[in-house]
Amino acid sequence: MGAPVLTRTRYGVTPTEVGARLAQIGERILAESEHGEEVIRQWHSGYQSEFTLGIDPLWEFAFFKEMTSSLLSEKRHVFHLRTGSAAIQIQLLQEGKLDFLLAPAHLTVSQSALERELLFKDRSGVFVGKKSPLVGSGKPVSLEVLAQQQWMIAGASAGFLDGQGELAGPQAARMAFTGSIRSVLHLLNTTDMLVRLPARLALMTGEINTDQLIEVEGKPGPRRDFALWSKSENGERPEHVKVREVIGEIVRKLDQQTDTFGLAL
Repeated sequence: MGAPVLTRTRYGVTPTEVGARLAQIGERILAESEHGEEVIRQWHSGYQSEFTLGIDPLWEFAFFKEMTSSLLSEKRHVFHLRTGSAAIQIQLLQEGKLDFLLAPAHLTVSQSALERELLFKDRSGVFVGKKSPLVGSGKPVSLEVLAQQQWMIAGASAGFLDGQGELAGPQAARMAFTGSIRSVLHLLNTTDMLVRLPARLALMTGEINTDQLIEVEGKPGPRRDFALWSKSENGERPEHVKVREVIGEIVRKLDQQTDTFGLAL
């Protein structure tokens, strides 16, 4: 006798634990079936393989035009782009659910069995909201002044090595964001809040003015370079080597052609 998959309550019919698990399995089977059909279509269209590339949200926002056009010009492979926080995507990479990850090079999250290639130079910078009196500061801002400001945190769970605690002082951050950049940019355009971001990438979004980047007295921003991450065990697979070279060349070209905005890189 099989176990029931649905149960009737005063609010209607709901799945039992067994029913819910079967539904999840069915969804996975359907997803795998649809993906299998897409792989067949790719093969018939002349593509050799599909690679999944994880991308940092800020990078995606700053370079979506350049990345998509460059990857579309690659005729041999299909690319599945996934955007999300570095902490989550590093885990997906370790689990084999990503082939490559374009994300900050300096993270404190577990990096076992991974290798990285530094490709894009950047440095952390302090940005102030447009309503802050610190906008356009012509001289370095002291730590005492910064400690009196309202702060938010971007990349809250990514484990960045350049925590802003020494700048924000004892007051807790008003808001924290993980895997989100639109909300951070919105607050920089509408409030007086401060945040620490990769300065070069943030300015490349076109959503932040250069006068919102302030200099901190005696505190040059730590490195926030970007790297291409991959699993060490895939390092010698011919197709992975070729695709890593393709992505690496795209990012190196962006590094060479992108404005440094006067940052010491």
